[in-house]
Amino acid sequence: MPATHSPPPRIWTDDDVMLPEQPRWVTYTPEAAEQLYLRETFRMPSRGRHGPPMPEAFTRAWFEQVEHQRYRRHGAWIPRVLEFGRHGGETLVGLGDGLGTDWLQYARHGTHVIACSQSSEQLGLIERNFRLREQEIRVAHAPPHALPFDGSSVDVVCIQGLLHEVERPELVINEVYRILRPGGKVIAVAPARYDAAYWHAKLFPWRRWFRRAKPGSPRGTTARHLKRDFARFGDRVVKKRHLRRSHLPQLWRPFPLALLERFLGQWLILKAFKPLSAALAAQVAA
Repeated sequence: MPATHSPPPRIWTDDDVMLPEQPRWVTYTPEAAEQLYLRETFRMPSRGRHGPPMPEAFTRAWFEQVEHQRYRRHGAWIPRVLEFGRHGGETLVGLGDGLGTDWLQYARHGTHVIACSQSSEQLGLIERNFRLREQEIRVAHAPPHALPFDGSSVDVVCIQGLLHEVERPELVINEVYRILRPGGKVIAVAPARYDAAYWHAKLFPWRRWFRRAKPGSPRGTTARHLKRDFARFGDRVVKKRHLRRSHLPQLWRPFPLALLERFLGQWLILKAFKPLSAALAAQVAA
């Protein structure tokens, strides 16, 4: 059950939280810009060889090209599954790395977006993206396990690429539970352990002899573990999405991609609600 619409929550401040009046910005190297592009679009920039030339990094044209690449073909599932158009008038807190491309889509549909990160550089990127695209955003500089919001004050929390990167993800999940209103929704995106690459390595182990392992690649999680981690939430549903045909063995490529990604997709997307009974429990505790 979705939460009722209400004004954005108050962001409290202490020594660990910064709310600058002017957008922050830092200069990134071309290599760093390329890695950010890859992380957001799932592919390296074309540099004009197989497509239009790349605009200058971090300009409006560059952010627009990132957006175009992210939602085309194998990323076409993102707007629907992440529900960009279903939270107008609600308050959404975004947690995780990236350029804020998805959170920008929520803002375009009337959602009050607050980006929270412990990285000033990260917030600077997101602020720049929103400002160049003429969209409003609020930011909070704080770690994900100590979110600067009152309890039961947020309608939606979107977690992207974060839970597998922190040392104690349960602390982040507890904070998300705390700030969500009863009936509020969490949308969490996490890498899948049993994706196409996993089964490719299992079925064709000799291929590893000729390929160098990628350092630092996330191990991923499973739908069962993800539901267990969010056990305090109700109506937990997990979907698996994102699969490129080039990631499949030749014998599998003729099969429908939309069907295969349900089993071999790269990302798991969990959706769950904070139970309405949490409001009664809070009253009893008070």
